Amino acid sequence: MRISAPLPTEFLGRSFTLAEQRAAGIPEHRAWNIDLQVASRGIRVPWGEQQDLAHTARLLTGISEGAICCRETAAMLWGCPLPWDAQQDFLVHLTRSDAAFRPQRRGVKGHRMVLAPSDVRTLQGIPITSPARTWLDLAAVLPFEDLVAAADHFICRQTRSFGHNRVPLCSLEDLKTQVYRHAGMRGIRKARAALELTRVGADSVPETSLRLAIGREFLPEPVLSYVVRDSSGREVAWPDLAFPIFKVAINYDGGHHLGAAQKESDIRREAALAANGWISVVVTVEQVRELGYDGVARQIRESLIRGGWSPRG
Repeated sequence: MRISAPLPTEFLGRSFTLAEQRAAGIPEHRAWNIDLQVASRGIRVPWGEQQDLAHTARLLTGISEGAICCRETAAMLWGCPLPWDAQQDFLVHLTRSDAAFRPQRRGVKGHRMVLAPSDVRTLQGIPITSPARTWLDLAAVLPFEDLVAAADHFICRQTRSFGHNRVPLCSLEDLKTQVYRHAGMRGIRKARAALELTRVGADSVPETSLRLAIGREFLPEPVLSYVVRDSSGREVAWPDLAFPIFKVAINYDGGHHLGAAQKESDIRREAALAANGWISVVVTVEQVRELGYDGVARQIRESLIRGGWSPRG
């Protein structure tokens, strides 16, 4: 059995095209050695190596003339949260802007679309559908609540005096324009309904899910990106969701809140809210698992009543 010659350092652990192989002066037969698998026509991958999606998408669009990443692949490249089953789709979704044909090759799911020039961007050297167009295409495949969460992700803007600020990938108007331009598209009714519930400021799926559950319980709509200040105007807390009139603050503490430093920060947050007369509701992963978001929303209802809200309006 032939012993494979080592690959050049720049090829180790990653996919490469046959064109790159030739340019590096590697013999043609090296592409057929047993340590490499044929990921797609003209692409080789070392066995057992996990491939970064952006790297794979860059290679596939590079060797597929006119190809553009779309649908679930575009969503993941834009950092959009997707449900678990969508994340397990390991095919790269590609289209062409002229809808001449569906890109076809191993490892690819081809789509036929007509894209306006404004629907196409370049991200990390990858041709990709724009954030707004990507969201519209997701309307055909995502459940309703996940579509709302995706919209919240694309339009999220966060400006705080600490941590990382969020710059929106597109605006709510951009999403509305896509819906207006594609009145007969599959999933368009779902998209219209999702936009009615989309809000700027929700920066995680749990926050969106909790906000939607609050709406289903017919509670007042919470304010996003609210800053709690003390009597001197100093910022003391930044709840995920807030009901300022009733001084009720909601925070979703996910897995990253288990660290010692974050726990200390959470203790200071709770103390600051209490010192300024706020009722604090902390929602955890365990609570959601046990009660569901609707059950958590019913607990929030009790806190709102304590804060002076009346179910009768």
